[in-house]
Amino acid sequence: MLVSDNSLCFTQMIEFEVARSRQRALAQALVVRSERLAEQHSGLITASIQASDDGSRVLQYLQWQSRTAWEAAVSSFEQEPFLQLIRQHQARSVNFNTFHTLSSLARGPEHGLHCQLPMASGIPG
Repeated sequence: MLVSDNSLCFTQMIEFEVARSRQRALAQALVVRSERLAEQHSGLITASIQASDDGSRVLQYLQWQSRTAWEAAVSSFEQEPFLQLIRQHQARSVNFNTFHTLSSLARGPEHGLHCQLPMASGIPG
């Protein structure tokens, strides 16, 4: 499926596989990294750090205003100590994925779910 240019946002997910003893420290380091990214790049609209129940994985979930905003931020990634972070926390593997958000549900103040859709008339198939 081709992705419409009218997606709601651009999502980057980085999944780290680590020893159980390293999960908490890596998660905290990624919180700091996410805060730094948010300070330096206004195109970052949300960040979430998630830990697996089994203790072996940590997920950094970043949503950007657009792919263009993410690409602008990527140019500064060379200056951050990302490889050092991987080595320090002894990540066994790191998986990078990106997605275009086509629809999003959020709970409103009245506790109902609201679906956010792009302004385009449809998604090309």
